[in-house]
Amino acid sequence: MDHEWFKGASMTDLNTRTKARQSMSVALSYIEGEISSGAWRPGEKLPAERELVERFGLARNTLRKLLDQLETKGVITRHVGRGTFVAEPSGEPQPSDQLVSKIRRASPAEVMDIRLMLEPQSCEIAAARATATDLAEMERCLRECEIAKSVAAFETWDGRLHQRIVAAARNQLLADIYDAINSVRLTTQWGKLKERSLTAERRAKYQEQHRRIVSALRQRDGEQARAEIRDHLLSVRESLGGL
Repeated sequence: MDHEWFKGASMTDLNTRTKARQSMSVALSYIEGEISSGAWRPGEKLPAERELVERFGLARNTLRKLLDQLETKGVITRHVGRGTFVAEPSGEPQPSDQLVSKIRRASPAEVMDIRLMLEPQSCEIAAARATATDLAEMERCLRECEIAKSVAAFETWDGRLHQRIVAAARNQLLADIYDAINSVRLTTQWGKLKERSLTAERRAKYQEQHRRIVSALRQRDGEQARAEIRDHLLSVRESLGGL
């Protein structure tokens, strides 16, 4: 460490630098996680720099350093005038890749049908199996949803909340399948639907429904948790045009 700089630095400067490093770490973990899980597919364009800066609270030059690291590692490719893309892997596509591709081609109506089949049952099981860490992460997702400043940011944390609930059922195959289903949120079709449908009133309603779901999970009330998440998903389906 440069001790002369350290002596002259204010506590505010140190805190700012620490927060910047933490934000960069969170952003790096998120991007790598979305790519490794298959949520962001090879050849798919990453969100615009403006959106990533807003989502993670980064300075633009900090984001570009992060993208430099990922490009050096071969995780992404960048094309001037076109944007940043997930790097194409070598070799044949794996069955899991094919499943994600099929899910992404599904209609929103099909996706909501599957969610209504899977999530209520998962939520009921999660009421018995969720750990303190699971519940704490759900609360974090709730807070981030409530302070999100854009539809994209809200969608990110909304999706993470639902993923965390399913993961709390402690069935890895189920969690993997649901992660693939949840990746549909990143498609253009889904994004446009949400942009049109997510009014301030509906967002407030979803947030209240989320709170009731997590409350039922905290109380270990599986029947109530199942009912709450089913009602929430029916509200989402209705807001998307009835599907």
